[in-house]
Amino acid sequence: MQSQAAELNEKIETVNRERKYHQQNTAYELNALSAQWKELCVKNISIEAACLQIESYLEALKTEAAERNWNLDINMENGSSLS
Repeated sequence: MQSQAAELNEKIETVNRERKYHQQNTAYELNALSAQWKELCVKNISIEAACLQIESYLEALKTEAAERNWNLDINMENGSSLS
């Protein structure tokens, strides 16, 4: 009976050690993925800010073109310039 209890305790300890090992590895992976996600969020915010700046600049160019009476609907395929 004692040998069965000892054997069972040994199996329990083995399972517990394996579980702890897997939990630690999973924690490492989760931390790495979390850091990567945060980094990507920061990059996305930077990209969104850059897009807003470009859109603002484009609107300013459109306003300037309108003030100079430039027709922006002209087909520019041949690279012709506005005059």
